[in-house]
Amino acid sequence: MEKQKSTLDAILKQYEDNSKPKTKGGSKTYDLANYFSIFLEKGVKSGKKTIRILPPAKDGDTPFTELYIHSKEVDGKTRKFACLKEMYDKDCPFCDAREELYASGEETDKELAKKYFPRRTYVCRIVDRDAEDQGVKFWRFNHDFRNQGTFDKIIAIVSEKGDITHPETGRDLVIHIGRDQNDNCIIKSITYGDPAPISEDKEQAKAWVENEKAWEDVYSVKPYDYLEIIVKGGIPVWDKATESFVDKASLEDHADGSENDKLNEELADEHEIDATDVKDEEGDDLPF
Repeated sequence: MEKQKSTLDAILKQYEDNSKPKTKGGSKTYDLANYFSIFLEKGVKSGKKTIRILPPAKDGDTPFTELYIHSKEVDGKTRKFACLKEMYDKDCPFCDAREELYASGEETDKELAKKYFPRRTYVCRIVDRDAEDQGVKFWRFNHDFRNQGTFDKIIAIVSEKGDITHPETGRDLVIHIGRDQNDNCIIKSITYGDPAPISEDKEQAKAWVENEKAWEDVYSVKPYDYLEIIVKGGIPVWDKATESFVDKASLEDHADGSENDKLNEELADEHEIDATDVKDEEGDDLPF
């Protein structure tokens, strides 16, 4: 009971803090089974998916990890990148570029600087009831400053029903999915099931709850030199000769034939790690 109360308090405090107005101021092995998405097949207009949000690893923590994400188009697709400054208190090329633009004093630069702000998102561990055999998955969704987003819909249930992540007395969530005017998949509503254990199989429940896989194990966090190339409009690739990331264009100028084919293969591998054609409720690439 104490765990239920402390987790509930942590979730509600997180929501309260993030609903307040704010003053402005290495690659992973990619496996689609690690990610939960509200993606609907082409031509399907609506559907629903049932999940169970897993409890946090520690008593008193919230199950919703906050990430800060920069977005930028790279090679024709929108990519997601973890903000090094907000999340690790390190130098971040996106944030550096934003500060430089603001410092110029030009109105056009100030407007452009807005594109370099990181966006808050949430990640939680879940069990997909339609794919329990795939184990623990990660669900990422954006914060909505209007308080009308996915997190707000979940909190409305938490506020009424208590800690939905409790291993014995929590609840499954039913996500009702539709499409917007641009044909993007969106969450129409979220409803809840009756209180029930995560699994009737106690060993299975224990394995899910105690799974140690963290978001950093499945989402890619890129280093400064990689992100710097992105900010400058380039496409990062690994140069074995210098053992560093370089802009693809700089290598293409000196590569041809088999070397250029190999370069393209390496670039394709990198894109496979960072993005797929699966979209979330706002049309974003799933993993970043």
